[in-house]
Amino acid sequence: MKKYAPESIRNVCLVSHGGVGKTTLMEAVSYTTKGTQKLGKVANGTSIFDNRPDEKIRKMTISMAVGFFEWKDTKINLLDTPGFLDLVGDVIAGLRAVESAVVLIDAGSGIQVGTECVLRQVTNAKLPHMFLINGLDKDNADFGKAVESIRETYKNSAVVIQVPIGKGNGFKGVIDVITQEAFEYEREGQGIGKKLPIPENLKEEVSKYRTELIESIAETDEKLMNLYFEKGELTQEEIISGFRNGILSGQLHPILCCSALYNMGVDLFLDYLVQIMPSAATRTEVEIKEGDSVRTIPCKVDGPLAAFVFKTISEEHIGEYNIVRMFSGKMVSGVDIQNTTKNVFERPINMYFLRGHDRIETQEFTAGDIGAVLKLKDTHTGNTLADKGANFIIPPIKFPEPLVSIAIYTKNKGDEDKIAVGFSKLHEEDPSFIYKYHPDIRQSLLSAMGDVHIEIILEALKNRFKIEVDRQPPRISYRETITRTVKYVEYTHKKQTGGAGQYAKVAIDVEPLPRGAGYEFVDKIVGGVIDQPFRPSVDKGIRSRMEMGILAGYPIVDVRVSLVDGKTHPVDSKDIAFQIAGREAFKLAFEKAGPILLEPIVDLRVTVPEKNTGDVMGDISSRRGKISGIEPEGRYQTIVAKVPEAEIQNYSQALRSLTQGRGFYTKSFSHYEPVPAELAKKIIEMSKKEIAEAQE
Repeated sequence: MKKYAPESIRNVCLVSHGGVGKTTLMEAVSYTTKGTQKLGKVANGTSIFDNRPDEKIRKMTISMAVGFFEWKDTKINLLDTPGFLDLVGDVIAGLRAVESAVVLIDAGSGIQVGTECVLRQVTNAKLPHMFLINGLDKDNADFGKAVESIRETYKNSAVVIQVPIGKGNGFKGVIDVITQEAFEYEREGQGIGKKLPIPENLKEEVSKYRTELIESIAETDEKLMNLYFEKGELTQEEIISGFRNGILSGQLHPILCCSALYNMGVDLFLDYLVQIMPSAATRTEVEIKEGDSVRTIPCKVDGPLAAFVFKTISEEHIGEYNIVRMFSGKMVSGVDIQNTTKNVFERPINMYFLRGHDRIETQEFTAGDIGAVLKLKDTHTGNTLADKGANFIIPPIKFPEPLVSIAIYTKNKGDEDKIAVGFSKLHEEDPSFIYKYHPDIRQSLLSAMGDVHIEIILEALKNRFKIEVDRQPPRISYRETITRTVKYVEYTHKKQTGGAGQYAKVAIDVEPLPRGAGYEFVDKIVGGVIDQPFRPSVDKGIRSRMEMGILAGYPIVDVRVSLVDGKTHPVDSKDIAFQIAGREAFKLAFEKAGPILLEPIVDLRVTVPEKNTGDVMGDISSRRGKISGIEPEGRYQTIVAKVPEAEIQNYSQALRSLTQGRGFYTKSFSHYEPVPAELAKKIIEMSKKEIAEAQE
């Protein structure tokens, strides 16, 4: 296929609320650009982009899909990302690889919950973006209301450059506000519009939008403003040039429209991707890390190789392939390169440009492009590929902290080792979830972005690795500590078995330390009453008891233990004897030192529509939360609070109910605090019961 310079490449991420039509748009683009011979449909399972079995069943995008298309001497790489909020990890990954985003808006609903979520990610990524109002073929389509929903946030920076002709069954075409041309389409045709006169009833609306457009463009550039004042008009070339600069600077956000389902208006959408959206050449440098320092390198074809793996995908019968964004240099088939993240060498052999499940083989990737490499032995999402001898990495993707956790147990004996391997392989494809054994609560936890995310992961574990699991609510990572100092608690360990026995005597002081200080062991032995080699054994025994817990089986923290006295037997004293003596002395001292239970407190940030603020604050207070402030964010408020972790295990469901799905939150560990006495009593009783049952 033709080679493209960075100036002729557009890398674009499609984002939206679920079900707005990103995958359908990909199908329409593929058909219009003659990448496929027929118009695939998500509804009947013929889409080449949603081709995983679980995607066909759920009729939703679960894993990012890539498609390249050639249009008017330009290569367009589109990334189709999931619209469901639980799967936002792929959105974040996709935005790292592109120069712009297209935000699809439902013509009947306007900006929805998921739209608001992905718009935050687009804003955080500082990417130029346009809006595409899709679904004008629906009976409830309302172009004007959809535009207003965008302008509630974007004001005059959101400018209409296309107007629909009709809606529902009457939708038949699109008017270009810049060229003042109208185009009519055949439903489910090849997607190339036929020119027709602008309908009389729409001329005034088109004129209004054109005036708004020119004024918005003029406001972004003083030279254009002066021309506009002088002539009262701008030429089409001046409009396009000003528009391109305004989009790149983030001052303008075009609004287009189409029906992806019936392939109407998609050709004009492609025209504007080519004309006004930034090319790969606009990314002039990329940030890299060399050791502890951060710098940038230029993005150019004749520069050093700098490629970033932003998605790993595994397909049955094909194997694993890595999707890479080429930031600089060339990657050539058969030429060794270095994975600088893992410091291993790779040899790319099977290199492809992707169009859904279709693959077009190539011998090289060049700067600005996106492609897939099959069967690299040790490379996955977030890795950097560079020339041999390079010592830099491209910073990895920062995924949000998982919000929902469940405890996992294998149903079948013998699957314990297999489950770790299965989760490890799945994590290579989706790093936004975590699977880890937590010794303090004696559970293996699967932590993900939400309930649906967990279901998708467990389905993949079952279908691909034949592992079925049971699940339970996760235990809370409580801690135990003391509240007062206890002096000179002694314990003597004696054991005689006919031969050499065991003997150790120790005396210790214990005192509480500030929260978060951990554990400290102090050797205060004077005069050698305990031989020097045995003193670390006392410390070792104490540590083992602290890990086991005493009150309720949770680790003990924030304690200083001083070894103050003891006695050694010349024959029977051994390392194990002093471990046992230290362990038992600590247990006695702990029980006398006012033991209490500590619970983890998390920093909670909850962003909700302003009208829901009161209800959400009341709910947080009912969960023993302490609200520290409210931060306004446009139409939203972010409530900042500290809340016991035990109180927000099912918080995503509660927040969804309180805000009709419009709220979202983040959480991170803050500190430990004492559990209220009555609650602590219940927790201790329950924990002792669980430990006893486990030992039976």
